[in-house]
Amino acid sequence: MAGEFFLRNLKLTIAYDGSNYHGWQVQPNGITVQEQLESVAAKFPGIQTRMEGSGRTDAGVHAWGQVASWGYGGELPSERIWAAFNSLLPKDIAVRRVEEVSATFHARKSARAKTYLYIIDNGQVANPLLRNYAWHVRQPLDFNALQQASSFLVGPHDFLSFKALDGKTATSYRTIIQARWLKRGPYLMLFVKGNGFLKNMVRIIVGTLVDFGRGKYRPQKMAEIISARNRTAAGITAPAQGLILRSVDY
Repeated sequence: MAGEFFLRNLKLTIAYDGSNYHGWQVQPNGITVQEQLESVAAKFPGIQTRMEGSGRTDAGVHAWGQVASWGYGGELPSERIWAAFNSLLPKDIAVRRVEEVSATFHARKSARAKTYLYIIDNGQVANPLLRNYAWHVRQPLDFNALQQASSFLVGPHDFLSFKALDGKTATSYRTIIQARWLKRGPYLMLFVKGNGFLKNMVRIIVGTLVDFGRGKYRPQKMAEIISARNRTAAGITAPAQGLILRSVDY
């Protein structure tokens, strides 16, 4: 491509409410976050490349720290680009930062770890203000059981039991660096940090952990579920609206 060697490599940190989108990645059957960003970027003068996200988020999933890399050949400074995005994007998407980075940086390939947050509303009555941002589980959940079962997830494992059946990947081995719960009133928040995640992995983990919180299994059962390497051994897939891509480490 003419001018390709003059492209500036920009790192965008993006937050979005995923309620109205069919996930991050452009697809033919629905509006996506990537599509909205690239539609705005197309208005900027200069050669540019497709935005490469750190990873896909499913329909209805939110992000506070999604990262995209973008090659841009125009002369607009980073501050102007940042301001232009935020003036033209829909109100449910915001570009938090625009940074010039080295040509070798790639939002997905350079990522070392990601942290996801999942929120459960464990109140007896669902908070209607959080209906798009939390999974309401009415039955009281045992916080200690959630913590103990989560500890078995930490480390390198084959997480095939926690992969969506239609997920395509070369390997299902991943390393969970941290899995910890916080409790704030009726709200239970799981932070999961790992070097990578399979399709629906965090949501299946949460759906499975809720069974532990309900007293269906003893915490040690989680080791058996992991070892089974079978999707039927794990629990349901938790709803998308409780999941947030919190941050990406490089």
